[in-house]
Amino acid sequence: MKISKSQVVLSSLMRFMQVLFGLLGWMGAALILGLHLRSELQPFLSLILASGLGVIAMIVHEGGHYLGARLHRMPVLMMRFAAVEVQVRRRNWRIRWSPQVKDRRLGGYVMAAANLELPLRQQMLWVVLMGPMANLLVGLASWGVGWFIEGLISAFFLAFAMLNLSIALANLVPTSRILPSDGTLLIAWWMHRDDQRAELAHMRLLAMSVAGVPCEQLPDADIAQLSKGAMPQPLIALSYRLSALFNQGDLRAAMQLEQDLEAVLQEHVQSLKGIGTLLTLLRIEFAFVRAYLDQDAKHLWDDWTNSELDWYCPWLRPRCAALRAFLHGDLQLGKL
Repeated sequence: MKISKSQVVLSSLMRFMQVLFGLLGWMGAALILGLHLRSELQPFLSLILASGLGVIAMIVHEGGHYLGARLHRMPVLMMRFAAVEVQVRRRNWRIRWSPQVKDRRLGGYVMAAANLELPLRQQMLWVVLMGPMANLLVGLASWGVGWFIEGLISAFFLAFAMLNLSIALANLVPTSRILPSDGTLLIAWWMHRDDQRAELAHMRLLAMSVAGVPCEQLPDADIAQLSKGAMPQPLIALSYRLSALFNQGDLRAAMQLEQDLEAVLQEHVQSLKGIGTLLTLLRIEFAFVRAYLDQDAKHLWDDWTNSELDWYCPWLRPRCAALRAFLHGDLQLGKL
C-alpha cells in the first residue's frame, strides 16, 4: 500500500508530540526535584531520580493494562517492564532480567489472550484504556498529596505526578513506530465491529489455545489465514498444524511438514530477523519426531545454548531428555 506524503508528515508529527510529552514530563520532574535537592551531584542526581520515578510510572501504566485484562477474565501470558520480563503462570510468576533492543529499552507491554465469552471490542477497549487511566489517576492523586504537604517529600510526589501525566498523554498519541501506541489501538478497537475479521485469526487461535482447545480442533480457516500473514504468522500456523498431527499420533505426516517449513523460509527470506527462537523451536520439534520415527537418539537436538528456549519452553529440554533415555533403554530415567 502506497503511503502519501501527508501521511508521512502526520506520522512524524504524532511521533514528535509523543517524544515531546515524554521529555517534558522527565525534565519537569527533574526540575521539581532539583529545586528541593541540595547536593553537589546536581543536576545529575535530579535526572537520575526522575528516571527512577519514570520507571515506576511505567510500571503503573503496565499494571493498569494488566488490571484491565484481569477485570475481563483475560488470561495474561507475559508482561515486560523495561528490562524485566515476567511470565504469568497459573501457580506462580517467573521473572528474569532481559534487556530489550536499543529502541525499546524503556518500553513495556502486557500480552493477554482474549476471553472467548466476551466481545473483543469491549475487553480490548478496557485493556487499552486502563494503562493511561492508571497513570492519570495515580498522577492526580500524587499531585493532590504533593500540593498539601511541603519539603522534599512534596517534590517527589509532584515529580511523580508530572511523570504519570506525561506518560498518559504520550501513550494516547496515535503512533505505530515499533508497536502501536495506546492511542492507535484505542482508535482501532473503537472502530472495530466484526470479531470474525480475517486479520484477527491470530487472536482467535491464541484465545482458543489458551482456553484448552486442542490444536486438532482449531478452525482450519483461521490457520490458513494465519499462514498468509507476515512473519512470524506462517511459522505459528505451521506450529499449530504440527501440534495437531502430533496429538493425533500421525508422526509421519508431521514429518512431511518440514518441507513446508523450508518453503516458508524460502518465501520469506527477507523477513527472518527476530524469529530465531521460534525457528529453533520448530527445528527441535522436527528433530524430536525424526528421532522417534527412526528410534535413533542421534537426531535429538543437543545444542541448548539458546537460553530463550528454556525461558519460553521450559518443558522442551526434559521432554527431549526423556526420549533420549527411552531410546537408550533407560526406562526408569525416562519416566523421571
